[in-house]
Amino acid sequence: MSPKRAAQHSKKKAAAAPRHPTSGEPTPPPLSGDPILRTVSRAVFALVMVFALLLLWRGHNAPGGGFIAGLMTGCALILHRMANGESALRVDPARLIPWGAALSFVTGLLPYLLGRAFLKSDYGYITTPLTGEFEWATAMLFDIGVFLIVVGSTMLIVGSLADVTPTERTEGDE
Repeated sequence: MSPKRAAQHSKKKAAAAPRHPTSGEPTPPPLSGDPILRTVSRAVFALVMVFALLLLWRGHNAPGGGFIAGLMTGCALILHRMANGESALRVDPARLIPWGAALSFVTGLLPYLLGRAFLKSDYGYITTPLTGEFEWATAMLFDIGVFLIVVGSTMLIVGSLADVTPTERTEGDE
């Protein structure tokens, strides 16, 4: 690309970015500068994540599981992004999807390779001084795989919708 064309391209890109009406400075994402939202979102984020982990933990025996826990986590991550203008995930969401699919598939395939039904779950009980007796199940691994798929796909969809920058201006834009 020629230097003249590169300069024109950067001017177009700068003109397309949202600007403050009086100062001309680039504007931050909507709501990301609101101190009330930022403060409240920290507590809400923590509460929603704890609730999502609870749903994931008890999902194979009660309502909940990987899908709803993944949606709850996605909502918490969306709230964090709205409040802070950046993602709370430190990994590319696209990487979560194949790991989750592989974990879910292997969880179902392993019993089959051992001569049992596909997706047959084993379970048992563990007693600890802190929690007492609780049940463990291999279905939890399947739920974790579904959880990773849902979080990854939700954040990919939201990220692609949130990162849209208009390149054309219309008559009503100012």
